[in-house]
Amino acid sequence: MTLLRAAIGAEWIKLWTTRTVWWALVAALVLMAAGSGQYALYANNGDLDDQGTATAGTVAVMALGFAQLAFLALAMLVMTSEFSTGTIRATLSWIPSRGRLLLAKCAVVAAVTFVTGVVAGVAGAAVATSLMDSGGGLDLTTAAKIGLYLALLGVLAVGLGAAFRGPVVTLVVLLMLVVAVPPLLQVPDIAVLNGIADAMPGVAGDHFLRDGSVVGLLILTAWAVAAAVAGRMLLMKKDA
Repeated sequence: MTLLRAAIGAEWIKLWTTRTVWWALVAALVLMAAGSGQYALYANNGDLDDQGTATAGTVAVMALGFAQLAFLALAMLVMTSEFSTGTIRATLSWIPSRGRLLLAKCAVVAAVTFVTGVVAGVAGAAVATSLMDSGGGLDLTTAAKIGLYLALLGVLAVGLGAAFRGPVVTLVVLLMLVVAVPPLLQVPDIAVLNGIADAMPGVAGDHFLRDGSVVGLLILTAWAVAAAVAGRMLLMKKDA
């Protein structure tokens, strides 16, 4: 446990001394604010629902579709940047246990994305509240769910980064799983395809965010754990 705490401390320091992390977080907040502002105006025009019942929390969840891209990039680069630059060799000389290294990275990314995700959720709801004619007000419950959703996506990204190692292929797979493939499966409105889409991390997470679906949360958690396990297996198997 002492060694794990030391590894987490080292990864924590490494994370915050990287400028890319700060730029990614700034981008996430900007995207969340811009997306919330846009959807808040849609809500005022009645374009989000016919009853005009959209809330600031709903708007923040919709805006997360933009902001999550920056969070995914941040989480992915925590792992893949080490392989791209070759610093993984130095890291493994300091933390020889690859399983412990991956666990430390997952813990740090989960903590950072959870806290900053909550902040982004609050910021998005605040922007929406300032622009909406009705349904405003900060929604801390939704902000907490956004933080949990992003933390699990962060672990998913770190695990895939450990498995694929390259930033391009990791980002492509992440975007396919979270953003690109689910809408394509949902368009035909075929039950089987819709079921497959519901089992993918992005859609499952969206059900959790919008409806509080426990099943959606469990599916997203299973994806994150599976990615971390796969990443650990390949990290142990392949040379750095």
